[in-house]
Amino acid sequence: MSTKDGQPSPRRDRREDILQASLQLFAERGFHGTSMRDIARQADIAEGLIYHYFASKRDLFRAIIDEYSFLPLLRTLPDLADQLDLRGLLIVLARGFYDVLRQNAQLTRLLLQEVQVFPEEKEAFFADAVGESIAVLGHILDARMSERVRTQVDPQVAARLFFNALLAFFVEQELLGGKHLLPADEHVYIEHLVDMLVKRLGPGSNKSPRLVR
Repeated sequence: MSTKDGQPSPRRDRREDILQASLQLFAERGFHGTSMRDIARQADIAEGLIYHYFASKRDLFRAIIDEYSFLPLLRTLPDLADQLDLRGLLIVLARGFYDVLRQNAQLTRLLLQEVQVFPEEKEAFFADAVGESIAVLGHILDARMSERVRTQVDPQVAARLFFNALLAFFVEQELLGGKHLLPADEHVYIEHLVDMLVKRLGPGSNKSPRLVR
């Protein structure tokens, strides 16, 4: 296919079209309120083509989490952990996590809606996004802790507190109208959160071992 001036037209990424259409419709209508036919119409493709990329609607939901959530950034953590001290690592992680939430507000709304109602989607979200986030950060924190601190602090709980504090701040500011009614500077919030965590954990080791997968 060519454009009017004879140049080849850019190849459409059908998989990306499907993911974008699904995310928009899921956020507007809910997971169970959206059919594969709706998604095909929104993506301007034949319905059967969706099944070339995704086995089911739940498979689509998992792919949205995997590609538009925090997971891609999370998977860079082992490399970052080799280059940064604990405070620097947590600052980069917190800002990246918050940016992903803000850039994908539709996904955040979708997840907050679906995980409260549909058990299968809740399982997918917690197993993939939440569980992996806590496990990876917990592993890194554990490697940075001194033996004394490790007897006092559970690294998995510390990781859970870190992500929950960021998510709660995002929901308050961006979804519940807090940035108009109770505005707060996200950078100041992140600095305080990280400083409190680092103070509790101590400097520990400078390096983190790579994750074994």
